[in-house]
Amino acid sequence: MKLTRKPKIDGFTLVELLVVIAIIAVLAALSFTVGPKMLKKAKATEAMQNLRQLGPLLSTIAADHEMKLPAALGPVTQPDGTTPTLQWNEVCLAMLFPDAKPADLTSKVWWDKNQTLLKNPLFKASTPLNPGYALNEMIAENLAAAKGPLPSHDDLLAISVPLAALSEPSRTPLVAPCDNYFYRYDAAEIAGFKSGTLKELMTDGKVPVLFVDGHTETITPDEYLQRKLFEVPIVPIP
Repeated sequence: MKLTRKPKIDGFTLVELLVVIAIIAVLAALSFTVGPKMLKKAKATEAMQNLRQLGPLLSTIAADHEMKLPAALGPVTQPDGTTPTLQWNEVCLAMLFPDAKPADLTSKVWWDKNQTLLKNPLFKASTPLNPGYALNEMIAENLAAAKGPLPSHDDLLAISVPLAALSEPSRTPLVAPCDNYFYRYDAAEIAGFKSGTLKELMTDGKVPVLFVDGHTETITPDEYLQRKLFEVPIVPIP
């Protein structure tokens, strides 16, 4: 009697299918947990790199303006002699993109098309006039307080601070993440980091900070208060 072999059927066994399904499930779970964390870490690294590049840029702007930092929002003399009122970040953008038209620099269309170190990758609502990075308002406020009564808030924002007035550049914060173009990081504003848009600017509970001397640090909002970094050391200048 001649025996005939049954043809071999290619395919997965039930056990192999279960193993494949288990692997896919694990990978899917990792993509929903590890993936977002890795993405935020990458954005946090980019946010810090942006700040490191902002240091030399602001130093160059100061050198071009009698060794004064740009005002948070104040008049800026242009090559054509005009003095429009500009935010500090507009001044930076004009330095980075000298061939761009002033109107383009405040256009959301232009902003969305161009990669610029003024754009905080952690800030979802980033715009040309609200980039997710802010200038330390307390520098101008403490300088004004050293001279006498505080002026109005609008006048404070228009103050261009001389670098010579900053007695301790290494402990004077200059730029930090914020949901406005200027920041204070006083007790009231620090409380905002526990909710709202300020919360999205933190990574592992910390925010990057650029200091006047050019170095950067990542610190917790509470540490910012504990170190009294909002008390900017000032040398009064007439």
